[in-house]
Amino acid sequence: MVAMAQLTVYSDVAGFDTVSVAGTGGAESKLTFAATEFLQSAKYLSVASAVGPNTLTDSSATWSDDEFNGNNGSHYVEIISVNGSKTGAGVGVTRSITDTEANSKTITLDEALPEGLIAPLEYRIVSHWTLAAIFGSANMAGLQGGSPLSADHVQLWNGTGYDSYYYQTSGIGGTGWRKLGDQSTDASNAIIRPEQNVIIKRVGSAGLPIVLSGWVKTGQTSFDIVPGFNFVPNPYSTAMTLASSGLYKGNAATGIAAGNVTSADQVMLWNGSSYETFYYQTLGLGGTGWRKVGDQSMDASGASIAPGSSIILRRKNPDRFTWAIPQH
Repeated sequence: MVAMAQLTVYSDVAGFDTVSVAGTGGAESKLTFAATEFLQSAKYLSVASAVGPNTLTDSSATWSDDEFNGNNGSHYVEIISVNGSKTGAGVGVTRSITDTEANSKTITLDEALPEGLIAPLEYRIVSHWTLAAIFGSANMAGLQGGSPLSADHVQLWNGTGYDSYYYQTSGIGGTGWRKLGDQSTDASNAIIRPEQNVIIKRVGSAGLPIVLSGWVKTGQTSFDIVPGFNFVPNPYSTAMTLASSGLYKGNAATGIAAGNVTSADQVMLWNGSSYETFYYQTLGLGGTGWRKVGDQSMDASGASIAPGSSIILRRKNPDRFTWAIPQH
């Protein structure tokens, strides 16, 4: 059994990349669609001895009360193997920790785990990225500060819409990270979940390089995809293609629904100025396979999802599925 506390690494490879935030060039604003790409350090690695709907119990746990929540910062659990398998159902799923109990050796999660998970279940606890961790508590990344109207915005999808944040340097409410609509409350610890994309709305005229660094993500990653629009990142530090992404599995219960340009689920990729829309074609003229809207005959399986970028997945099928992404 593995049981290691206070780990200092998430994988054996550290890395960095530069996200080029587009400047407006005199326009009103410019959007950059990004992803965190790297991970903060793992804090704990072990094997759960019991699994509840939204709890993990570890009989060998050595953590203290609230060690991974509350004033100690936000953390999440990632499932890294289930009953010895590193590619099975549920592997790569993440859930935020809401409570850590030393006496019961149990952590409570913010959402239910996938059904059917059983012990032994290997997991790790990782620090969440926050606005301060990525951009700096005092905006060391150099985004344009100011008021809600004059500052650059960082937009995070909340499931139904975007929460917007900015670095405030003028007006009432003090200096620091703020959420749009609340100019007095410190928002520097607003978390960026592993499954969240990041949109930077730039109002500054010049482009801005932002360096991301951390530990390279390894192992399978799993994201919950729900009906409607899903805004999700490439979690790896290398590019993936539509073909390698694991999005299409031939079964709408475990991947995107195929069909024609009207009925199929859609994958939207940002090209720097607009979205290009793709789908998996199994009906109509033009053969079977990945296609770009507007060209139902040309193979589009090589369309690339760059590291540090995000996509929009429009789920037309009425049922949710878990996107299990192979390691890249």
